[in-house]
Amino acid sequence: MRSKQQKTSIKISTGTRASKNKSLTVANILRTLSDPKSVELFKSISTTGSDSADLRNTTRLSPRQYYSRLSNFTRNGMLIKKNGKKYRTAFGRIVYYELITIEKAITNYYKLKAIDSIGLYNDMPHEEHKKIIDALITDPDIREILSSRV
Repeated sequence: MRSKQQKTSIKISTGTRASKNKSLTVANILRTLSDPKSVELFKSISTTGSDSADLRNTTRLSPRQYYSRLSNFTRNGMLIKKNGKKYRTAFGRIVYYELITIEKAITNYYKLKAIDSIGLYNDMPHEEHKKIIDALITDPDIREILSSRV
């Protein structure tokens, strides 16, 4: 018999393959999104919905390429399929948000390089550095990331 101090573990199943996949890692997620067609497909599912014919036409993927990518998204817990439609999971929403953040950073790449060069070569007070960030960067998400002291 167990004592009251002994902890019990509870296994929660989400019903997706990701819960059974022991190798769910950042590297696997990045590998899943490693080519432009996969990124385009994931973004299309996230923004326009899950009509298979339209998605295959817009991404110009063969059926095998299309279903292989969908399988990878599902295996990594980014999408689930319900009633024949594909939906982002909560994890998939976070991955999508971070993907959009990376695209915003790429858009502001040269401004970010300017901030780096100013901040690295001059021992500038934090307040002055923040003023430069506010002047150069208009996106609030990128500003918040740059303003944090991580």
